[in-house]
Amino acid sequence: MKTNDLIIHINDKRDSYQLHFEGKSNVKYQLFWQLLDELGWDMKNPYHCIFGFLEIGEQAESDVLFDQKGEPIILFEIKGIKENIDNHIEQTKRFFSVENSIKVAILSNMVDMYFFSDFETPGVMDETPFYKIYLPSFTQQDVDFLEQFQRDYFLDHFRDLYAKWKEQYLL
Repeated sequence: MKTNDLIIHINDKRDSYQLHFEGKSNVKYQLFWQLLDELGWDMKNPYHCIFGFLEIGEQAESDVLFDQKGEPIILFEIKGIKENIDNHIEQTKRFFSVENSIKVAILSNMVDMYFFSDFETPGVMDETPFYKIYLPSFTQQDVDFLEQFQRDYFLDHFRDLYAKWKEQYLL
């Protein structure tokens, strides 16, 4: 399935079964996981992804995607579709700072997707996302942006992507 078609499918599924997606687990496993899987991340492969990898305090955990060397590179924090993800930026920032190798954080309720990095201060997640997607009215630019997260492409071109995103962010 193409990324564009998958986003349409995710939007339809999310909107048709809203009650099922009020909790973060179903959003993560039935919507976000499907997106990552389409982008080549094998969500069942512990060399690609670990759920509950980072823990801060009681009942607070986050998930990561790994680079080719097995280092966490992408943190993702998924919330229920009705949750305001702006209220979870600080929590995501705390998780981001736990592992120095993490360079991208994705915070989403599969309505909104925020992408953060550490462009201002290395190792510290920026306060402002470097990219936002509102899935119900996504654009071709959003599809092109997401396709940069194709696992093989992302891992092979991460340094260039990071530099490009940083330059755009700091303008």
